[in-house]
Amino acid sequence: MSEIQTKKYAFLGGGIIAGVFIERLLRGGGVPVGNLLATDIRPERLEQLKSRFGVRVSPDNGEGAEFGDVVFLAVPPNAVKPVLTDVREKLRPRVLVVSLAAAIPTSLMEEAVGQPVGVVRVIPNTPSLIGRGMNPHCLGKHVRPDDLPFIDGLLALFGETIRVEERLMNVATALTAVGPTYVFPVIKSLKDTAVRLGLPEQVAQWAAAHTVLGSAQLVLETGKEPDELKLMIGTRTLKEDEAQALFSSALETAFEKISGTQRKLTQAQ
Repeated sequence: MSEIQTKKYAFLGGGIIAGVFIERLLRGGGVPVGNLLATDIRPERLEQLKSRFGVRVSPDNGEGAEFGDVVFLAVPPNAVKPVLTDVREKLRPRVLVVSLAAAIPTSLMEEAVGQPVGVVRVIPNTPSLIGRGMNPHCLGKHVRPDDLPFIDGLLALFGETIRVEERLMNVATALTAVGPTYVFPVIKSLKDTAVRLGLPEQVAQWAAAHTVLGSAQLVLETGKEPDELKLMIGTRTLKEDEAQALFSSALETAFEKISGTQRKLTQAQ
């Protein structure tokens, strides 16, 4: 068995993103179901996770902290420090703490833990559900070099990742975590218009989604700039300046909101 399959994983917080990660660990990583434990304050959510995946569940974050070689923080950003402070005495000596919360820097988490444990800050996005996510991450100061192969292998279960400096995590969050909300309306608009013009709905959605997917793969595999690739198409009817301004504004607004949230949370601590 691989290192990923032998470690135990605890999720403190059992919401939607925890469910996504649990499913990928089981289905994509081959992690035994007995190596997973989820906690949550909602009994009905714990019952859902237990029924769907068969994992151990508990209302006690401390039990999760004692259980996990890897402890995922899947709680809201404002709950990260209180949860860590509450469970820090129960964390294993060589635990790896993986935060899925936006806007909370590793330094704040390290301060809450109060001991030199490795902290990884990951920003997941929704395509992680099918192992095609783009999940940027940064490392706390206590992550060991020999942890890096495991971290890379773990994150590969959810798709692609980039390791960035922590000062860049907010813009990475705006780009990748919020980014699908910019793409889905494009697919919907293309699909709906094609249906109105005569294509069957399922055919239109399949074609629209694969048009976006193929265009993205063309950028990745050729390494060419989008402005160069668009010249391969003779007919262009989009008002590109307006579209670019729209997406640029959306990304900047997301970045400002995330940065503002981080300022408020760090000042409040």
